Amino acid sequence: LRLARRSLPSGCASPAMAMRGLTVFISDLRNCSSKEQEEKRVEKEMAHIRSKFTSDSNMNGYNRKKYVWKILYMYMLGYEVDFGHMEAVNLLSSQKYSEKSVGYAWCALMLREGDELLRLIINSIRVDLISRNDNAVCLALNSICNVGGKEFAETLSNDVLKLLTHNITKTYVRKKAALTALRLFRKS
Repeated sequence: LRLARRSLPSGCASPAMAMRGLTVFISDLRNCSSKEQEEKRVEKEMAHIRSKFTSDSNMNGYNRKKYVWKILYMYMLGYEVDFGHMEAVNLLSSQKYSEKSVGYAWCALMLREGDELLRLIINSIRVDLISRNDNAVCLALNSICNVGGKEFAETLSNDVLKLLTHNITKTYVRKKAALTALRLFRKS
């Protein structure tokens, strides 16, 4: 069986890294000649994403991931983003690493100590902390360190300490757990 090769955007090493809609959106913004043109393009894309989030209740993980990346990019450019939070929270509970990592990247960039959404994601983070998947555990530990806070310290510190003392925990996970425990200790 012979597979056809896709043409990948420059800088993409594999087909998994190529999100055509995201790369086109970024290149459109980079090619804008004025700030007004960029703002129009961002407003148009925000309206498109809002309509997709409200109309498509059975959106697949790929599109949800792509739209959350676009929202993060607009946020990093300095635009105010007031939607898409629940879509990112839904990505946290995904079983696929690529979707879960986007949800955790959103948490690291968008959430601050004391945000209302922290209560919603604590259970998802706890599920990842106690899972047997080392990648999910590391994503959860990184998120705890980035967002932190007293609420995280009160709820998740016992699970982090179990990772430190458990015999089957791998070394790199144990190191992350030690740094997370230090962060939680400083926050409490």
